[in-house]
Amino acid sequence: MGGRRIALVALVAFAVATAGAIALSESRAAAAQGIAPLVVQALGYGCALVAALVLMAPGDHPGGADRRLGGAVLAAVALLVLLDVEVYAGEGGGTNIGAGLVRLVCLLVIIGVAGRLLATSLTAGHRRP
Repeated sequence: MGGRRIALVALVAFAVATAGAIALSESRAAAAQGIAPLVVQALGYGCALVAALVLMAPGDHPGGADRRLGGAVLAAVALLVLLDVEVYAGEGGGTNIGAGLVRLVCLLVIIGVAGRLLATSLTAGHRRP
């Protein structure tokens, strides 16, 4: 399996873990969240970090397109982790609308990278030798 496919699988795992963390946190009262949503989200961040590192590694595609995609994922994940540490550990408990907007933009960047990887892997699969 090529580096792009590994990165795509890791980004899909990130999306599943993020959805799972959201579902876990929404199913519990705010005072009884526990550590489960944080652990699931941390697992997702690990998957996204793997995708970023795989994309940033030297590969088959010259021109640095994969490195730019990996850099975008790495920056988005770093910002998401900082948001989780600063906003959700603070007094408001994640009710900062500006942080929510930044989180949405970061998630859209990661979804955009996954879409681009999916599109390029689909077109590469349809080429004839």
